[in-house]
Amino acid sequence: MTFINKKILFNFFMTAALCLFISLIIGTKANAMTIVLDPGHGGAGTSGAGAFYPPYMEKSLNLAVATQVKSELDNAGITTYMTRTGDVSLDLEQRAAYAKSVNADLMISIHFNSSGTHTLNGTEIWTSLYGSYYTTGYSVGSNIMQQLTGLGLVSKGVKTKLGNSGDYYGIIRNGVALGVPTIIVEHCFMDNEYDRSILDSQGVSGLAHADATGIINYVNSVGGSGTSLAKSDPVALAEGATSNGSTEGVAVAPTVKASSGAQTSTKSAASTGSSISKDASGNIVFKDQNGTTGTFTPSEWDRLLANWTYTGNAEYYIKQVPVGDLNAILGK
Repeated sequence: MTFINKKILFNFFMTAALCLFISLIIGTKANAMTIVLDPGHGGAGTSGAGAFYPPYMEKSLNLAVATQVKSELDNAGITTYMTRTGDVSLDLEQRAAYAKSVNADLMISIHFNSSGTHTLNGTEIWTSLYGSYYTTGYSVGSNIMQQLTGLGLVSKGVKTKLGNSGDYYGIIRNGVALGVPTIIVEHCFMDNEYDRSILDSQGVSGLAHADATGIINYVNSVGGSGTSLAKSDPVALAEGATSNGSTEGVAVAPTVKASSGAQTSTKSAASTGSSISKDASGNIVFKDQNGTTGTFTPSEWDRLLANWTYTGNAEYYIKQVPVGDLNAILGK
């Protein structure tokens, strides 16, 4: 073989190797992204439940959805972590710090909604107001929204909200402070008849698969490998269990409440048309807006109020719940 032929052959192999290297970089770019899923709320009993409307408890839905999304993203080759894998309480600073500790490119906080009137419906996604955090959040949020509306849910938009300290929502604010783009996905209103019909029919599996598909579409849009997602089997978790069936640590005192950045209601508890009084024995007598009266012991009333402490005005919201639903929460 002549020197010229050797040189041509060498150049050929070097060019081929360079092309292979470039293709590997492009093909694995999706795998290089690290995503943290944050199942909102959590904590022993109902104190960290988040929104609560029988038979749904938000903390359990959040964990179940996030667990399946992680499974699907793992299968797609995307590095994925969860801020909690069991029924434990974390404050917003801890959640953001965890995302930073694993060098997350993106944190997605998983939530479900409810309203005092039970009339609101739809999916809403919140992102930061600022610069590249807004751009990233809007992009991934739009991809997730496209999938969720494909299930029949109504889009309430990919939105921002200003608070006294910048971004209104604490998880977004804390994430951005540590350089981690963060969004909140409020899947639907679990207390609304229309949204509940979709939640019942699609289940955790359908909503989680929509999230995962939206996330992978976003990853691919910024240079991923074009991986497609296969639908996973539904994930069923008992309260207090992790994705592998064990119990996660020891629950600490709930801190994810209004004082930690969650929305606080400023509405008057006296403006709903319901009434609360006490009888001669000290029991709470509650008359709902439909005129139905229920009587609850002080301990039962405290248990009911605990379900809405995250709002910052539990009494306002409890006064908009029918007596029958309050009885159901207590198992009466």
